[in-house]
Amino acid sequence: MLTLPIGAIGATADEAGFDVGCPRPANPQPTAWRVEGDSELNAMRATVAQTLSAVETRALGLSGDVQGFRAGLDYGLIYARDSSTIAPAAQLLYGAPFLTRAVEEFLHAQFDGLPDDPEDTFWSTAAQPGAVSGVIGAADLSMVKTLVTSDEEPSVVHMAYVAFKAGAGPRWLLGDQAGKPRLQRLNEAMDWLFVNRLDPSLGLIKRGHTTDWGDVEVGSGLASGPATPEPKEWTASIYDQAWSFRALVELAEMNVAGDRPDLAEKQLARARGLRQASAERLWQPTRGYYRTHLHIPPVRHAFEEDQIVSIANAVAVYTGLADPSEHGPIFRALEEARLVAGAAKPGLSLAPPYPQGFFDYPQMTPGRYQNGGVWDWWGGIQISAEFWNGQASLARAHLDMVASDWARAPGEVFEWQEPRSRRNAGSRAYAGAASTMTEAIVAGLFGVELWSDGFAASPRLGPQSGGLRVYQPSTGCWLDYWHTYAGDRIALEWDTNHPLTGRVRVLLPERTSLSGGLLDRRPAPLSIEQLGEDRYAVLTVPAQAGKHRLELQLTTLPPT
Repeated sequence: MLTLPIGAIGATADEAGFDVGCPRPANPQPTAWRVEGDSELNAMRATVAQTLSAVETRALGLSGDVQGFRAGLDYGLIYARDSSTIAPAAQLLYGAPFLTRAVEEFLHAQFDGLPDDPEDTFWSTAAQPGAVSGVIGAADLSMVKTLVTSDEEPSVVHMAYVAFKAGAGPRWLLGDQAGKPRLQRLNEAMDWLFVNRLDPSLGLIKRGHTTDWGDVEVGSGLASGPATPEPKEWTASIYDQAWSFRALVELAEMNVAGDRPDLAEKQLARARGLRQASAERLWQPTRGYYRTHLHIPPVRHAFEEDQIVSIANAVAVYTGLADPSEHGPIFRALEEARLVAGAAKPGLSLAPPYPQGFFDYPQMTPGRYQNGGVWDWWGGIQISAEFWNGQASLARAHLDMVASDWARAPGEVFEWQEPRSRRNAGSRAYAGAASTMTEAIVAGLFGVELWSDGFAASPRLGPQSGGLRVYQPSTGCWLDYWHTYAGDRIALEWDTNHPLTGRVRVLLPERTSLSGGLLDRRPAPLSIEQLGEDRYAVLTVPAQAGKHRLELQLTTLPPT
């Protein structure tokens, strides 16, 4: 593989067919952010750029040149799961090839199970029709499935969804990949999952006996990831239900865009089934969080496995699987687990950890790696889930913890960290962590979405001033705003070249109420939305493109 500078790879966005009508700027400014008085948060932008630049790659694949990202400096391949968590940030920092080419390669190499199928000959692990490889980019072009996990097909679906929403559109979905439309291959990938990994008695997706999301199986010794054989024991984890649920909902939307309403309903029915089975079999109402997994068949341990609080609870909120009534208890359970474990930031993989010797893998001692280590990769997902679901104060506190921790080693993003010692470990330049933190800042703290069908700005800065510019290289679309807090008022000034309208809502600072507002110096149509513990002033008319100013008048509430 060859590492190249940022933005130096592949065709232009226009050549790739990404065109949603945004006038392309002559001198585009890259995505960046600034919060007044918060140098540590502001410094995260340079760290993200340095991290992704260190691991962006170009490789020869079965479908041609492939652009993507290695998981970290210690990893030589492009992983499906990692790439799915990188994609939301990559679409704000990189051009179209970084959104589409890895998806196309995964689908091009999809196992078809046909006699003399040329791509099937590159598979080095056993597979069934519809399966996708867990990795691409090997020098010998070999395809390897991580048999102990069940998240590779849903990960590729999510990668495709990000590209679709970022401007690739139905034309790309219906384009040919190794003799079939890409959309058909995505549906066949989820068919593989439900044929080969759905336990009919539970109605849940199964995997090997790992933690919730990990790839280290109990009893596999030094083997992990693609080296792990077919599972010896099966479990149904909340992580896989959440990861698959999101993929099904997204695939349904893509099927509608591809004029396949029948397949859309098929995937939505599957999603409803997973949600119901998860609520019935994995949710623990007396504890207020999901159990890590169920064993198939049931297994009795010498310890209470259901007391483990796993980070997949945050994933369940992030993906939309969890019911809104479960959000508050989940966030409280995750925070309590973090404090008990002595972790300095969110992203604790699980707590309490599995006991010494339970995993016969050297790194899986209690409090390390996937058995109680702290991962910014999942911490970013937790923070986004908190911002999006009514816990902005908690999310901001968690984001500040990460910013402070990154400041200890400027320019570095590590794979994981020991909770009490705060010793960083694993690969440097861990791309998934840099990307999920970027999403937590851009889509979480600043609340910006920039898609082919419109834009959204939901500033969650509260009693702070700050702003950002979001630029989508694949389409040339951009949006910038500045949020000014002045005690008795907030001003939001935005500008965008997006051809469609958007949505604007502003988080009200704690202990304030809205007394009025102006939009471009005229009375603004506003409503109040309560979401969890957060209150928003919502602009009730579509936000227009171009330059606009929304001013909110605030009243301070008396102490309660």
